[in-house]
Amino acid sequence: MKHPILFLLSCLFSISAIHGQETFEFGLLNPWELELEQCAYEKDAPAVVLFDRGDARFIQTDEGFVIRFERHTRIKIFNEAGFDQAEVEIPLYKGENDLESIREIQGFTYNFEGGVEKTPLDKKQVYKDEINKYWFSKKFAMPKIKAGSIIEYKYVIDSPFLLFFRDWEFQTDVPVLYSEYKIGMIPFFSYRYKVQGVTSLTKFNSYDKKGIGHTYRGIDYNEKIYEFALKNVRSFQDESFISSRNDYIKKVDFQLAEYISPTGYTQKIMETWPKLAKELMDDEDFGRYIKKACRKGEKDFPNRATLPENKRVNEVLNHVKKNYKWNNRHGIVASEEMKAFEKNKTGNSANLNLLALGLLQGAGIKAEPIIISTRKHGKVASNFPFLDQFNYVLILAETDGKKRLLDATDPFYSNLLIPSKCINGKGFIINEDTEQWVNIANYTPSISETYLHYSVSPGEAKLSGDCRIKYKGFKAVRERMDFYSDKEAYSDYYTNKNLELTNEIEVKHLHDNDQPFTCSFSFDHAVDVIDDQIIISPFLSLPPRENWFKQEQRSLPIDLIYPQASRYTTIIELPEGYTVDVLPEKSKMKTDNVEFSYAVMALGDDKLQLASTFNFRKPTYQASDYAELKRFMNLVTRKLNEKIVLIKRGEIAFQ
Repeated sequence: MKHPILFLLSCLFSISAIHGQETFEFGLLNPWELELEQCAYEKDAPAVVLFDRGDARFIQTDEGFVIRFERHTRIKIFNEAGFDQAEVEIPLYKGENDLESIREIQGFTYNFEGGVEKTPLDKKQVYKDEINKYWFSKKFAMPKIKAGSIIEYKYVIDSPFLLFFRDWEFQTDVPVLYSEYKIGMIPFFSYRYKVQGVTSLTKFNSYDKKGIGHTYRGIDYNEKIYEFALKNVRSFQDESFISSRNDYIKKVDFQLAEYISPTGYTQKIMETWPKLAKELMDDEDFGRYIKKACRKGEKDFPNRATLPENKRVNEVLNHVKKNYKWNNRHGIVASEEMKAFEKNKTGNSANLNLLALGLLQGAGIKAEPIIISTRKHGKVASNFPFLDQFNYVLILAETDGKKRLLDATDPFYSNLLIPSKCINGKGFIINEDTEQWVNIANYTPSISETYLHYSVSPGEAKLSGDCRIKYKGFKAVRERMDFYSDKEAYSDYYTNKNLELTNEIEVKHLHDNDQPFTCSFSFDHAVDVIDDQIIISPFLSLPPRENWFKQEQRSLPIDLIYPQASRYTTIIELPEGYTVDVLPEKSKMKTDNVEFSYAVMALGDDKLQLASTFNFRKPTYQASDYAELKRFMNLVTRKLNEKIVLIKRGEIAFQ
């Protein structure tokens, strides 16, 4: 490049000017876009969105209105890590009698080698992917992708579903130079919107559109235009230990609040939470589904009322878990009607939990539905009665005067636990008369306890012994799932930690979810023997070796889902003629957030016991706690991996 400084300045000017003198015309590039080699404010980004522009407005049809959404996106790919930006997926919704339609999908890939090579998207490569009963997508991959490519695509969606105006995300997993959403509202529909993660928009305008207006059922009207824009948006860093990307990404959401008829009649769509609850209880696939299940419970569990309430709850949950299968799809309404569900024994999460809820009621248990949002779906904002915030239903049951949250979808979970994906803030109790919420959290620690007992053979440079690990709470669920799904991979986990297993792993309580899950095995492990010195990691390679918290700074809360503790106990049988030369020091600390201990004790002349525990005492932490957690894990990884040095008795160790 002849004038790199001038070129860089021109690029920076182009970016900061928000493309003021540039073209957004499809198929026509701006000169600086071809030359751009990195994002000025995020230099290591593998790609950058040059612009992303959306336009949504109402179109009259013979049946009324549809929402027409047009999108035009252009992306520069810098290196191979950005190639995934060329894989595009467009989600589309379908109802019982209608669906969203997509058309005019067009795209180009631009490569520059002495001249601009322009390769169009082959429309034959656009294909449909069925997701579930309510969603499908159109997918395509842009052609001839290489480092330096620019991709550009656009499409049009017509949606008959006026309840949910299409949302807009300003932020992606690569930086965005300019993102703009322009919408045209009409006086017959009133929407509420909320902007997330943005303190100040680059542009926000609202004005009446001038020019020739429109007429609907004798009423003349003009569109009200709203413009939302944001420039120089950093990529969303998917930090570890967060609830959901959807909770933090910069975006704007919409939902229909009111319909104003041309005759003057006004219908509140988004009125109150109790109204939303009433509509669900009147729904064939929710409230009426529960009533059908209740009648089934009265028939199938006629004598259960004689049992204690806790036993009745367990019998119902175990019955559903044993006889019905979850199809791995979420929902707040049943995806299969009762007759089909009874026949096929398979349905979505609402099928299983609404059935269990009705059976509980039929068995004389007071139970209510709670709708929630799972962790990946994002947290619920209780000041916005938006039904699309929810994607899952749980059961709130009262037994022996105490309320319990229940779930019947996963056979690996104890009846005392709900899936960890459901621990995500608030849940809304479906009660037609009141607005009631419940906080969904878990404050009981999930624990792993590792017990090692081994002897050292200096001549063979190895140690041999037994290992037993006990898991409780959510840790037990995870281990059960891992062992059940792939026993060989479960063994490989320990083999990869340099443990030579000398027998098959034995497990206890694989199917008894109310008991701790335990695995045990015998092993050999190599040790370093140098000049008659034996060097041992007392807990071998089982504790964490790297700090879980790697960021220099943290802006988001740290969400561990539940408190957790790990305990390690080792008994070492010293080889004959050897004594301890180097031993880790005892250590102990405790704060409101974390706890750590390391203890050493001699068991006679030939045995040594070491024990350590580290404990995260809270399920969630503020970003301001991140530095403390990082220091804590530095202590944990350092202490749990410290060495013991054994030397022969009578020898003198020189410093």
